[in-house]
Amino acid sequence: MTTDQQPNLQPTQKVARYKTTRPIFAPTLNRKTTETRINDSLSLQLRPFSPTDLPHVHRLRTQPSVMINTSTGIIDADLSVSSVWMARYLPPNDATTFDLMIWVKQSDASEHTDAGPPWEHIGVLGCHMLSPVPHIGYMLRTEWWGKGIATHALKTFLRLWWLLPRREVEIDPSSMEDEHELHLTRLEWNQRQSGNAKSLDSSVTPETDVVPEILLAEIEERNFGSIKVVERCGFTYRASESVVEKNRQVTLLNYTASRPAAD
Repeated sequence: MTTDQQPNLQPTQKVARYKTTRPIFAPTLNRKTTETRINDSLSLQLRPFSPTDLPHVHRLRTQPSVMINTSTGIIDADLSVSSVWMARYLPPNDATTFDLMIWVKQSDASEHTDAGPPWEHIGVLGCHMLSPVPHIGYMLRTEWWGKGIATHALKTFLRLWWLLPRREVEIDPSSMEDEHELHLTRLEWNQRQSGNAKSLDSSVTPETDVVPEILLAEIEERNFGSIKVVERCGFTYRASESVVEKNRQVTLLNYTASRPAAD
């Protein structure tokens, strides 16, 4: 189904108190590095952030075509700006974020050549916001666009994401005054199934609906490349929302993936 075929969620829809889950993030130092093969000549590595990654992050965030799709819309002016951004993914802020550095290695790369090390940093990927619902986002250096890397990286990340330990939470929309937050909780609320009486803890009878956790991708409507990536990875278009970003009005498309049912 294309986005123009899917009706938007109506702001008048009431969201009741509900139960769901949220991931528990291990400290960055305890997170594992994951390596997979993209094809016969290219390998992918997703690894946790390190304080020594600042030059790589700054290199990524000084590509105008990368930054135009971010909330700031402009490149980082200097290393200090990139450092502030990267601090969101390092202790103690790693308790509420789960982002990973994207590295690739070409099979003909040598361990010791003038061309540099075999692993090359090309982007970042992960959950940059946990409240009111978990958000997913990624950035990839422009010279690596169109090679299937973003799709492969996101599919790999999703496998890691849904395997994270979870805790039960209760969402109370009545405590939210921000209409944008209410809009996002509606996306999760509407994952519920009618007549759902199964608690996250089977020994407890829930007083509120139990709703599958979602992962949200907010994509500017003109970012066709990212739209294709999330659709290939199983995300479903749910709604659109008009917001002000970069001092202009933009339309964000809301794509979501629901937490898989337990076996």
